[in-house]
Amino acid sequence: MISNARILILGSGGREHAFAWSLSNDSNVSKVYCSPGNGGTADIAENINLDINNHQSIIEFVKLNNIDLTVVGPEAPLADGIVDSFHIEGLAIFGPDKYASKLESSKLFARDMMAKYNVPGPSYYACKSRDEAELAKVKLELPIVLKADGLAAGKGVIVCTSESEYKLGLATMFDDNAFGDAAETVSVEECLIGEELSVFAVCDGEGYVILNTAQDHKRAFDGDIGPNTGGMGAYSPTPLSTDDILVKTKSDIIEPTLKAMRDAGHPFVGFLYVGLMIVDGEPFVIEYNVRMGDPETQVVLPLLESSLFELLWNATHGKINDSKVKISCKTAVSVVLAADGYPGSYSDGMEISGLGKDTLVFHAGTKKVNGKILSTGGRVLNVVGFGDDLKSAIDDAYAIVGDINFNGKFYRTDIGQKGLNRD
Repeated sequence: MISNARILILGSGGREHAFAWSLSNDSNVSKVYCSPGNGGTADIAENINLDINNHQSIIEFVKLNNIDLTVVGPEAPLADGIVDSFHIEGLAIFGPDKYASKLESSKLFARDMMAKYNVPGPSYYACKSRDEAELAKVKLELPIVLKADGLAAGKGVIVCTSESEYKLGLATMFDDNAFGDAAETVSVEECLIGEELSVFAVCDGEGYVILNTAQDHKRAFDGDIGPNTGGMGAYSPTPLSTDDILVKTKSDIIEPTLKAMRDAGHPFVGFLYVGLMIVDGEPFVIEYNVRMGDPETQVVLPLLESSLFELLWNATHGKINDSKVKISCKTAVSVVLAADGYPGSYSDGMEISGLGKDTLVFHAGTKKVNGKILSTGGRVLNVVGFGDDLKSAIDDAYAIVGDINFNGKFYRTDIGQKGLNRD
């Protein structure tokens, strides 16, 4: 493994700020660049305004600045084949290639793979029209989940519990074209009833390491009501992740998934984020993501006490078994501070005050202008609290939330309560 590494992180959200924070504090790393980054990364890394959809411009920057490892944050560049472009140039990049990224970029690709390799998941039907979706409903019965096949920025999922909701969902998918080409084909799926759990693995194509587990809070409002969002908060680890669940997740899900990718000639190298539904003590795959989650990264990485760079470098070079991984026994809770109106329309440009130097706050939608931090996005900040147990971590996070202010600050007040109720 090299020392004094130079890193490029692609992306601009809270996940990427968490990467930059972890890597800038890593003794193996000498320089971190973020493209495009945000107001928080500007304080700990060098923000570079590159077009992350232009592979050639990124490659030229990597060569010119002697970047040792590029880390891809969001899913879109992976689905667009940026890893393939880097491999052609012989450059080190952490993430799966375009084919393996279809585990996330095509819901039906993932479902078909699962069916072939006996990975547990819901029953499903691929539908290209309303008529086909109506026939699928007869076979599956309500409740039903509609999923746009392609990437829809985490928004292309509609849960239908009644006939009227189903008809509205079909109209949204097929008539309103709300998700564009992503919903050209729709996966009509059995709705699994249980509790959600996210498991994060770092993979090198053959082996893997479980980084941690977390539980996200997708709905906009307290009590898990309102529209789906990119995530309003998370905590890690979760009491759902028992030894039995993790053993089954490894043997029945992660290992056959990695085998499927090897069999296809595209070994999976990168973060494998397995979104599970636990039904009667059994894990079922709701979805795969081929990158770290947001806001889950913001609670998983602060609990990693060993070197993130060593882990990513070794995984990129097929040597993940050489990594020493140490996870804190503490609990972390992240509360998202959003702009009022999110996930719909919202204002931006609000000045943020109360950001303390002794607390951990990851920026998501911010920019730094003349020394001031201004909001630029719907999800603005990720406040992180810690504790020896979940209750104390929740209390710590919300104490920090109370100190931060900007016009229209909006957040959920019940992040982590699902874990407390389970305890």
